[in-house]
Amino acid sequence: MAKGDNSVAAASISDSDKCLMDLLRVYFRSYCEKSTIHCVRYLYDPQLHNVERLIWCVLLIISVGLSCFFYLLLSERFVTQKLQTVVHDPQYPVFLVQFPAVGICTDNRIDWTKLEAAKEKFLPVNSSVELVESFTILVARLETLRFGIYMASLSQLEDDNLEAVGFVNLTELSMFLTIRCEDIMVSNSCLWRSSPFNCCEYFMTEKTEFGFCLVFNSEISPLSKEIRQREGRNFYPRHNAKAGQGTGLNFDLLINESFKRPDSQANDNVYVMIKKPDQLNNVLYSMTQNTETYVTVRPDLTWTDESTRNIPPERRNCLFADEQHELDEHDAAKKFGKPFQLTNCLNRCHESYLIQLCNCSLPIFFLFNKKVDECNAASLRCLARNNDIFSYDKRRDEDALFSATKPGMTCSCFVNCYLLEYYTATTTLPLSAHKLPKDPQQKLFKVDVHYQVETTPLYRTSLEFTTIDLIANLGGIFGLCLGASVVSAFELIYYLTVGLAMHLYDNKYYGVLNKQLRIKWRTFKNYLKNDVSHLGESPAAQKNICEGNLRHPFNNRKNVW
Repeated sequence: MAKGDNSVAAASISDSDKCLMDLLRVYFRSYCEKSTIHCVRYLYDPQLHNVERLIWCVLLIISVGLSCFFYLLLSERFVTQKLQTVVHDPQYPVFLVQFPAVGICTDNRIDWTKLEAAKEKFLPVNSSVELVESFTILVARLETLRFGIYMASLSQLEDDNLEAVGFVNLTELSMFLTIRCEDIMVSNSCLWRSSPFNCCEYFMTEKTEFGFCLVFNSEISPLSKEIRQREGRNFYPRHNAKAGQGTGLNFDLLINESFKRPDSQANDNVYVMIKKPDQLNNVLYSMTQNTETYVTVRPDLTWTDESTRNIPPERRNCLFADEQHELDEHDAAKKFGKPFQLTNCLNRCHESYLIQLCNCSLPIFFLFNKKVDECNAASLRCLARNNDIFSYDKRRDEDALFSATKPGMTCSCFVNCYLLEYYTATTTLPLSAHKLPKDPQQKLFKVDVHYQVETTPLYRTSLEFTTIDLIANLGGIFGLCLGASVVSAFELIYYLTVGLAMHLYDNKYYGVLNKQLRIKWRTFKNYLKNDVSHLGESPAAQKNICEGNLRHPFNNRKNVW
């Protein structure tokens, strides 16, 4: 099957007779004998029959084709850049996660018993009866004022003389009339991890889209920042390691019926809000009177690693803290930093809709914006008129899935790539008879906020197929099909560049090439001078031209023109 050695010693070729093809043939044979890629050495093995060489050549071509095919599949998988979310740590301790901020909001937004004091503070001396009446109506309209769920109808507000009290600052008036911690918190009822503490020292009045509420474990208000500075960043906002009833936050609320005005539209319910410590607003959960409510919280933490930075935020659906655009220097959110801006993106978007539709902003619900005017009493009509829009956060593509489009606020907000969410469930039980308040005008609420479990899964979102995966898979494919490696690739590159150049230099081919180029240049110049007859007559012109080279078609003609 194999023939004998047909190799012939390379004959000594004079410098003037060296041809590039001969040198390349010798150099290719040398590479085949030394190559680390499988099958290559059989292509020029003198001991093999031509049929055997052909078989090995076909196998090599098939292997290269398979390698290219698999490479295209891997490249397509790499270019698609799919994301995957996996459990990074199934037993992540909850004490490493900040305990949520707990907000308490009464359905009635004002303390009606402060009406007379408000008249003295906000109305001029010797005010007319009409002005006092308009101010009283304004206070009544504030009892249900909250963004997006304003209960006062536009028809009611149209009959009110709100222009007469347009000079009254709504934010200051709402802050003055709001129900304070001392008014509703039962003293000595607050427990943190079964240890008593002063309720009103840690429940701060803060703004939300529901209005002013009492919030525990927040870091937004100036008073909360003072607590964090006093106790240290590692100890505030607080953390909790235990789970179950009585292991978190416990407190009692006592709502007096006298806080409500006669014929009030507000009910006796109290709402609890579970949110991140640096978050302005979140969903509310209702608690009915004379009940004991257990609020079970399960933190959920997902972080997106740095391998996804090359993916557009629209595809990974999150933003890193340093990817957000800088705000205007007058924007109130600028001083809080980028993570805060990202967490409260919806709140800022809602404010932009209020500014767009009503040409004003309300610091009751949003951070104080110095770029626009503050809404006055007459602006309440605009809130009522656009209540349908303010009450609904709308997705961009949802109109294609609903038969009738619903107006709303479309906000292009991404979550933080370090996403912390609190999943909340409430259980409400009626109080036993001996725990009910003796005064029928008082309504008691007992609240217990605690973790559901002591550990939680930590999720990680990353690229399904990274650059390292691509390299590793390519190495496996080329190793399987060709037995090649990175060294083989560098070897091939070396033989095609430096090795080839040195081989030609060792065989003094550059001098031959130089002579051939000179002859061709001289021939070209003679051609331009219409003198081409020497091509067929001059022996010097043919001396250094290898066999098989084509001569000029006009070689044997005296005068081509």
